[in-house]
Order: sequence, then C-alpha cells, then structure tokens
Amino acid sequence: MSKTITLTVAGTDVIFQPTPDLYAEYMGQVAQGNIADGAHNFIMQSASDDSKESLRGLTDKNPGAAMQLAGVLMQEYAPKIAITVKK
Repeated sequence: MSKTITLTVAGTDVIFQPTPDLYAEYMGQVAQGNIADGAHNFIMQSASDDSKESLRGLTDKNPGAAMQLAGVLMQEYAPKIAITVKK
C-alpha cells in the first residue's frame, strides 16, 4: 500500500510517499533501538524528491523534527485499528 501524504511543516507542504518496505525497515530499526536514525531514514526515504531539500533544512535546524515527523507520518500511514478478543 503506497500512499501519498502531505504534511504542512513550518508553513511548507512536504509530500511523503511511504511504502510497505519503508514501513517495515523503520519498524525493524525501532525494534533494534535505532529510533532517531530510523525516524530520519524513514522520513527522508519517504519524502518526494521535490520535498527533500526543505525537509533537510528543517531537520538540520531542529534535531527533534525527524522524530516528530515520523510520528505524525506513522499515524497517517498506519493508523491504529480496533481489535477485540472474543472469548
């Protein structure tokens, strides 16, 4: 499931196109404890070519931006679902 997601960040639209492979790679990095690097890789690899320059500028100025963006991107790409166990 490839999905185009546009986030407005500091007044600039940033377009992301996460894929199942990028999602799986990010989850694998998080599971290994590489949370910050995983977040940075996920947003940069998911960003459209036109958005990467502005995204780099943002992450260079704010070290927490990648984590925040990855969190919002994940909420939009893989939202929580309701699960109930029947007994």
